[in-house]
Amino acid sequence: MGPEGTHNMRTGDKSLNDMVASLAEEAIKKGSTTLLDEELGAFGVPNPRILIVGCGGSGNNTLNRITHLGVEGAVTVAINTDKQHLDHTRALQKLLVGRHITRGLGAGGDPNMGRRCAEAGREMIQRIVTGADLVFIASGLGGGSGTGICPIVAEEAKRAGALVVGIVTTPFHVERRQRMNRALEGLESLRQVADAVLVLDNNRLLHFAPTLPLDEAFSIMDQLVSEIVKGIVETITLPSLINLDFADVKAIMANGGVTMMLYGESDKGPEEVVHEALNHPLLDVDIAGATGVLIHVTGGKFMTLEHASQVVDMMTANVSDEANVIWGARQDPAFGDTIKVMAIITGVGGQEINSGSIAPDQLGDLLKLTRNKVQSTGSVGFQRFD
Repeated sequence: MGPEGTHNMRTGDKSLNDMVASLAEEAIKKGSTTLLDEELGAFGVPNPRILIVGCGGSGNNTLNRITHLGVEGAVTVAINTDKQHLDHTRALQKLLVGRHITRGLGAGGDPNMGRRCAEAGREMIQRIVTGADLVFIASGLGGGSGTGICPIVAEEAKRAGALVVGIVTTPFHVERRQRMNRALEGLESLRQVADAVLVLDNNRLLHFAPTLPLDEAFSIMDQLVSEIVKGIVETITLPSLINLDFADVKAIMANGGVTMMLYGESDKGPEEVVHEALNHPLLDVDIAGATGVLIHVTGGKFMTLEHASQVVDMMTANVSDEANVIWGARQDPAFGDTIKVMAIITGVGGQEINSGSIAPDQLGDLLKLTRNKVQSTGSVGFQRFD
């Protein structure tokens, strides 16, 4: 090639570069949000900011176990009215609310006192949740601090633009009707603000782990909460062959109402995986009325499209044709022959619980969280859960 041809090639390259620069400048002037190829690297990975907020004694205990188990990609925040309990809580951020009201001695089982303390600390709560994309709120319902604080946290998180997911536990039946009344009122207050609320029934522990020491029994429930949080975080942050992102999770869970998580894992094929998920001893719910379903399937390098499709098909067999179903799949060589499924089911529990028009003693039955009716064991007054 002669000097003239080389000169023309250089002139052409310069013209092309000038055109690209001109287009970029024009896009900036127009306020375009489109990124050119060379800008993508500088943009970085847009991982959402995720908070796990534990409210009250039960929520703080959950944070301790979540910290022990390890959940990557989320910031833990403990909020309480009890300074002594807060001092023994492991979290990245801690907030004592209402210290001038209760002097750090707790809310005394009164949700109104808990709410009053949260109102006093609303400005600090607002600072904590500002900039968050997804906020999990863990709390036990029926007590004072957790029941009163969690709706305030939900309000501020929602106002900050975050997707708000409540994960709450209901009282044991032996704690009687007054505590269940408070739990139901707290659930309704949380549901009015949060996008989705996952309800776990402590009474299921009496079926699953009746002879275990208290700490080990409650750690099982906290292990489940940890798996739920970790499952959602990894679904969002890890790339998949059939990808699910934060927008997909938000589409299912935004205004989802009462929500259930299903989790199953097996190396015996799709049928066994689905059986494990639908028959989890601590997660038992009728999904027939679900309005939204998000399913993520993970398997080894030999998992086929048919395997993943079978899992999704069986998981949604009893779901309405009108439900919004989104699914994804990822291969991970470390799984070998094992297949894992994680599902978010929204809009469950029937019309009564979604409208809030239920009696306290019907809560567990409507959520399908206790398999059988309570049976009396004699004149002593104890109740047995079979």
